[in-house]
Amino acid sequence: MIQRLFKLLAIACLGLSVCGQVALADNDSASSAPLKVVQQAVNETLHALHTHSKAQLSSPKYVDHMVSKIILPVVDIRASSRLVLGHYWRTATPEQRKEFIKQFKLLLIHTYAKSLTEYADSEVHYLANRDTVNPPFATIYTKVKRNNHQPLSVDYSLIKTKEGWKVYDITISGLSLITNYRSTFGQEISQTSLDALIKRLTKQNEANAKGKSSS
Repeated sequence: MIQRLFKLLAIACLGLSVCGQVALADNDSASSAPLKVVQQAVNETLHALHTHSKAQLSSPKYVDHMVSKIILPVVDIRASSRLVLGHYWRTATPEQRKEFIKQFKLLLIHTYAKSLTEYADSEVHYLANRDTVNPPFATIYTKVKRNNHQPLSVDYSLIKTKEGWKVYDITISGLSLITNYRSTFGQEISQTSLDALIKRLTKQNEANAKGKSSS
């Protein structure tokens, strides 16, 4: 389920076209700040995909770096990690929290990068009339259209931090990435431990870095 959600997320982030530019022009106000954060990341991702060579984009290490540079700066990894762990975050030690954030970040980078180049022919429509901005929270609603597929709703949840607006969750066709990870990780922790989860993620990320992952 999680892998499918990230593939759908890739569709959302690759599909910005003229529609996205029009949305910016029609919503040039203070309340559009969260929208601009999402659109800027999408625009930069598209530009990178259209200007880099096939050889570069076929390199997992290269695409991982691209995701780290473009996508991760607009994501609040700490907030996402806290929500994913739920009540386990409250009982975790500072060192466990630090290590989980590190490994969860690496997992997101790889999973996103693996799906990033698979979907280039999508069209995103921003539903600005539905957007909700009530600092420190905001939600940006979009509809993603793909050839020969049903449209998908993709909602970006953001929080206003000292560094500006950042995404902490994405809901795709009613499925929240945070909720899905919390369910999966929570079950694993209850059966083993938080340390065991961190150890597994560390091994998985090391395998990903070496190109041995089958996920």
